[in-house]
Amino acid sequence: MSAITQGDSVLYRGQRLKVVDEPLGGQVVLQDAGDEHLLIQAPLTEVTPMPALIETARFIDAEEWAFLQQRAEAARAVISAPDATTRQKLLVEYATALGVCARTLRRAIKRYQAVPSIVGLRSGVPGRRVGTRVLAERVEAIIRERLEEEWLVGNRPFLTDVHHNIERLCREKGLRPPEISTVRKRAACLDAYEVTKRREGAKAARYKHKPLVGHIQVARVLEQIQIDHTLADVILVSELDRRVPIGRPWLTLAVDVASRMVVGVHISFDPPSAIAVAMCLENVLLPKDAYLADLKLHGPWPCAGIPECVHVDNGRDFHSVALERGCAEYGITLQYRPVGSPHYGGIIERLIGTMMGRCRLLPGATQSNVVARGDYDAEAKATMTLSEFRAFLVNEIVGIYHASTHRTLMVPPIKKWEELTAVGPAIRTIQEGWQAAQIRLAFYPHEQRLVRRTGIQLWERHYWVGGLAEWVGTEQRRDVFYDPGDIRYVYLRGPNGEILRATCTENDVAQLTLEDWLRHRKACREVGRDPALLAQQDESVRTRSALIEGSKQARKQAHRTVAVRTGQQQRAQAIAQSTSPPEPNAPPSTLDLQLEPKRLPVHITTRR
Repeated sequence: MSAITQGDSVLYRGQRLKVVDEPLGGQVVLQDAGDEHLLIQAPLTEVTPMPALIETARFIDAEEWAFLQQRAEAARAVISAPDATTRQKLLVEYATALGVCARTLRRAIKRYQAVPSIVGLRSGVPGRRVGTRVLAERVEAIIRERLEEEWLVGNRPFLTDVHHNIERLCREKGLRPPEISTVRKRAACLDAYEVTKRREGAKAARYKHKPLVGHIQVARVLEQIQIDHTLADVILVSELDRRVPIGRPWLTLAVDVASRMVVGVHISFDPPSAIAVAMCLENVLLPKDAYLADLKLHGPWPCAGIPECVHVDNGRDFHSVALERGCAEYGITLQYRPVGSPHYGGIIERLIGTMMGRCRLLPGATQSNVVARGDYDAEAKATMTLSEFRAFLVNEIVGIYHASTHRTLMVPPIKKWEELTAVGPAIRTIQEGWQAAQIRLAFYPHEQRLVRRTGIQLWERHYWVGGLAEWVGTEQRRDVFYDPGDIRYVYLRGPNGEILRATCTENDVAQLTLEDWLRHRKACREVGRDPALLAQQDESVRTRSALIEGSKQARKQAHRTVAVRTGQQQRAQAIAQSTSPPEPNAPPSTLDLQLEPKRLPVHITTRR
């Protein structure tokens, strides 16, 4: 019996199985091709190598197959003959009909008796049996060892680099190095799941080689929605200066699982956060008429109401106290995907992929990666602002996506929504007015500010509404809520518990995002940092310092000049008084006493 090695296809008890490990102790481990988890340990004596001709069945063309089929029919007829005379007679008749000699047909009948298969009748197939290995066992061992230690690793080196090391080891041991094609064949014989697991990780192996069956079962609209973020594949420019490219915006989408309708959207330059989720949820809860009117768009977008369940991933932006409390307040269940199971969010992932495909229509599209972008300069070609991009995307959703036949539903999402809402229970909705304003205080970000005579100050902008008058002059800070996507207004609860909307009192009342406004402030500050202006300021500062220092020195010089003159006058006066004769009986002046030389006593000694 031919040697059986890892990766061979064999026959065991009538089943075609694969050898997953080298035989050991007269036993071999086999794997069922239909179930990778089913492993069978079988004795080598009961395992038969797969006939080479059966392995080549897929390479037989139709004409040759018909000829082999005729031989198989002849073989079956001869074998089933009742006696030797009849067999010999049938053998001659079938050989004449097939245009071969009786001896050739007799050999074909023997092959058919050994392997009752049409492919087994094929004769004259050149080459070795499929799977036959002719390398020395020591070379095979080197290949297995190097593949195990150098190729099946997480940094995923190229097989050519591993082949270089195999060649070196073979030459050091006096063996003939194998060709790279041989090493590739040995690598291809390894278990595909194990290769992916070792080189790319268990998760990648599971998603690539294991079945993912089943789907989410929902029957009502808003029974479950999925929310996720993505960085849009387009570069936008500033609202205040179209010459300035800002970057790629973040897109947050919510999709209804039952109807595939987009029920919420939020677009901003802020990275994924609890704020983005809250803003998207506000869009889910409220009617879309005002939102569409703000974007100057028209079209049916009937999705509004309180979802029963919000399905999100395990990102930090979905784990916030404000989000959990806001959902609890409206009776919304917040459901997180199982860790390491992104396929549970497949519906929202496919929707995001569809919307990113639409971004390729825009100037400034970045494509999905650098290779796909090529030489296209996305920043130089960018022309669209955030508000324009928001209008573009909502138009694509409402006018095209909702009205196009969905591949899974087989009908447009808008029709599925209408069908389900017509037969299902009533949707819990939030009416415009006070309840809608409550959403802002439940989900919006906020800061604490004093109410001054000039109003509420945020980001160097002032806001005012008449109901705040009685709080002017108090030292208690108030919670001020705001929409990062539109800083024309801020919201707060007034003195009587009512929800007030304060309007910006500045002249520029255009709809600006907070990010755009902060960028504008930063750009204005950068204007003052022009090198020429800074050099002018430095020169003026030096001149100012020189003027101040000059005035100080001039004052000191003036004091010295006066002191010198005063001293000169005193000395001249003293000299004049010393040269004039003193008056009779007049006591000497203090100055005279000071100027008169001191006379020492003289002692005279005489010798005797």
